[in-house]
Formats: sequence, C-alpha cells, structure tokens
Amino acid sequence: MDVSIAISPSEGKARSMPDDLLPAAPSPGPPPRETGVAQVMTSTSVGKHPGEFLATGLPILQVALNTERMTANLDPLLRPLGGSGSRPTVAYAKLLAYKQGNRGTIRYEVHGVAGPGTVVLGKLYPQVAQALRVEHVLRVLWGEVFAGSGGLGTPRPLGCVRDLSMLVYVPVEGTPLDEVLPGDGGTEAVELTAAWLRTLHRARLPLDRRLQVGTELVNVEAWAALVGQAYPDEAARAAGLSADLHASASRSRFRTDTPIHKDFHYKHVLVDRGLRVIDFDEVRLGDPLYDVAHFCAHLRLLACRTTGDPAGFADLERAFLRAYGTDPSLRDERFSWFAAYTCLKIAKQLCTVRGVRPRPDGEERRRQVRLMLDQGLAYRAGLPEPSGGRWP
Repeated sequence: MDVSIAISPSEGKARSMPDDLLPAAPSPGPPPRETGVAQVMTSTSVGKHPGEFLATGLPILQVALNTERMTANLDPLLRPLGGSGSRPTVAYAKLLAYKQGNRGTIRYEVHGVAGPGTVVLGKLYPQVAQALRVEHVLRVLWGEVFAGSGGLGTPRPLGCVRDLSMLVYVPVEGTPLDEVLPGDGGTEAVELTAAWLRTLHRARLPLDRRLQVGTELVNVEAWAALVGQAYPDEAARAAGLSADLHASASRSRFRTDTPIHKDFHYKHVLVDRGLRVIDFDEVRLGDPLYDVAHFCAHLRLLACRTTGDPAGFADLERAFLRAYGTDPSLRDERFSWFAAYTCLKIAKQLCTVRGVRPRPDGEERRRQVRLMLDQGLAYRAGLPEPSGGRWP
C-alpha cells in the first residue's frame, strides 16, 4: 500500500499514514470559514470534507477524530474516572475549535465510565512539551490551589497522549460570564471572578516562564503596525499609543513574581453554582495587575458591544476592582500600562479577525477598533510621564 507522510505536531517528526486514512482531494472553491470547518470535523464525517480537513492545517485530526484509535489512546487516562468495570469507549468525537496549523480542541463522548454521557476534551498542541506543561499547571491548580475553595475551580486534568501532543481533561460546565453580567447576578459574578483571580495570584506555583516586558514591547509595535495597515486613518493613533507604552515601560516598576493567567477575560470564565476559569496555555510568573487590567479592558470591549458605550459596565468594573482589593479611584501606573497595552492588543485582534467572539466586520469592526484605541489613549493619563513633561 502507498503511504503519505504526515507531520506529527507532537515532536515535529514525519511519520507514515496509510492513504486509506486520508480524505479525498478537495474540490476547488473559496476557503471555508472556521466555524463551518469545525462543524463538519467529526468522527463520522471527517473523510467526507477534504477541503475543510485541509483548512485546519492539522493532519493529526485523522487520528484524533478516529473513535477506535482514540479509545485505545485514552484508555489509561479514563480509567481513574471509574465505572462498571467495562473498558471505556470513545463513542463520538467532534472538533470544537482550532487555530490553523497550531492547536485544536476535540470533544469526546465516552461510554463505560462513571455517569451516563461522560464527556472529556482533548487539546492538541504543536509540541508535546506544551501539553505536558499545561497538564502540570492544571494538576497544581485543580488538586491544590482551588481544592476546597468553595465553588471556585478549574478543569480536572486526566493526563497527556504524548504521541498526539494532546492534553486530556474533564471540562467545566457553566454559562460564559458575558451572558451573566447584564442580568441581576452580574455584580456577584464579577466579585466571584475577582475572588478566583486573587486566589491564583496568592498561590505558589513552580512555573518555568516569566513575563518578558521586552517581548511585549515588540508585540506592541507589531500590533500598532497591523492596525495601521487595516485602517490607515488610525495608524497615527495606534503608533502614538505604541510609542507611549515604549516610553513609559522603563519607568514602570513591573513585577515578575506572581502566577498570572495572561489571557484573563469574560469568555474564559464560566458561572454555574460557583465559578471556574479555563485556558491556561499562557500561565507564567508576572505582574498581577496584568490580569486585572486585561479583564477590565475586555469588560470595556463587552460594554461597547452590548450597550454601545465602553463605560456601560463601569459599575461592574468598580465592583470587580473592589472585590479584588484595588481602589477603583486610584490610577496605578502599572494597571494603566497593562490596560492601554490590552486595548491596543484588542484593536489588533479586531483587525486580524482574532480574539473573543463574536468577531465583527465592516463598519462595526471599524467602530470597535476606534473605541478601543480611544480607551487605550485614555488610560495613558495614568502612565509615568515622559522625561520631557506631560503626554501630548
């Protein structure tokens, strides 16, 4: 039998894949949208949609969506969940989300373990070391930091499938925070969110990565350039915000000794008889105000989207800051720096159709980019002043 070569994301090594496992050649046409691709990447249909399969850039899905092969791969990881003594079996698999050629998250329906309709998730990484690192972080958070924390928590890690560079875990259930905030329970939800974040920041985690401000300054410059390319009329403001962040960074006393989430926003917070947080790929040691400011800047994005006014959730932002332990009336220069930085990051994500969903287009995207730059420039008032005087 002829074989084709597939690249394993686990260790970057080429390995054989029989041609009868590969989908047929794709039909010509425009590239499919990301959401449409994920919908048809299942254990029962992956071979029927070659164009969508290739669009993922993840050839390993041929294995990861194969129920028979994943039953064997997941067996040692699922046994701790208990059950009737029968062998755990993967009944169905579906791709939930992916980043082209980089990562993907798969939902597995499993039979033969405790509870009917048990679901576990598998997250594919480019390198096995990344999967192992996040597993280690989750084991400490789930098993130690948030154990017995009264309804605050994280997903439960089950282990890694090293050959696939896949982290396997029990997902948490709940309503995304952005759907809770407009209702009567909004204030309680942001107070729980602050309690979760405060617990993380007080933890002692043996982390091997640390926030590098120099790297973030390179990112800031690149983000401003991308905004300017997408919207030339905003190029000067984006470049000015980038320059301000560069000029003030050396005078800001950033911390690098605290565990931070580094992607803390409302879509990563789930509320259901307590509160859980997901997605720990970026966890490292850094400045706790990074997470606080990152959350508040995204709260302003959400207010912009739901009320039309970035200040529409100002009361919730103040409640979050008070519950965390930060005086909302004070302008901490580190908070202001990270908030302005995050606003520029969000503007870049809008321009490149990334970031938190929904992802707008047309005039609505332009409006949100403009408003996030407005917010970033407003935060500039809290930055350390340049050596020559006040900001222009």
